Amino acid sequence: MIEVYAWEQRKLGDLYERFNVKNDLTYGTDKVISVANMYFKDDVRVSDLDYLKTYNVFKVGDIAFEGNRSKRFAHGRFVENTIGDGIVSHVFVVFRPLVKMDLWFWKYAINNEDVMGPVLTRATKSSTMMTDLVVSDFLNETIRIPSLSEQNKIGQLFVQLDDLIALHQRKLTHINPISKHKNTKNHFICIIRVHVKR
Repeated sequence: MIEVYAWEQRKLGDLYERFNVKNDLTYGTDKVISVANMYFKDDVRVSDLDYLKTYNVFKVGDIAFEGNRSKRFAHGRFVENTIGDGIVSHVFVVFRPLVKMDLWFWKYAINNEDVMGPVLTRATKSSTMMTDLVVSDFLNETIRIPSLSEQNKIGQLFVQLDDLIALHQRKLTHINPISKHKNTKNHFICIIRVHVKR
């Protein structure tokens, strides 16, 4: 028999706090994180390293708000750092977890429009090309969350699904060049046959 637990309504301010720590140059240009795609940038150029002091520290498990609107994210979105400690531009608002959470569950939950869309509708305001997060409104919002043990199980399921999808994508990229080459080869064989028949 599967045990089912009710998800608990929790205030985001009980789960996260704003983390506004600036880089003291512990992190260099090799630790600048792209929030949009969650990777360490390798093309960062700064005229003065002191500029990196304006960047926010962004550690594993922290979340950052990205205010760009899109078809998928009408009021911006949150992204969780799953790649390693680093820094992000000062334009991103960073939050640190206050309680133990499953990294992989929250990677998907905090970035899910069905979960966070209603929260961000109430906790953001529009500006010229983006949305701005109203931190106090965000921290007063509530969401439903599972117990830590259930987060762990759901998180592991997400990791397994990600791995399976990645495996199949690699297979497809391996198969497509072969089929493209095979089609090219068949095309040349047809041309050769036409020339031989003449």
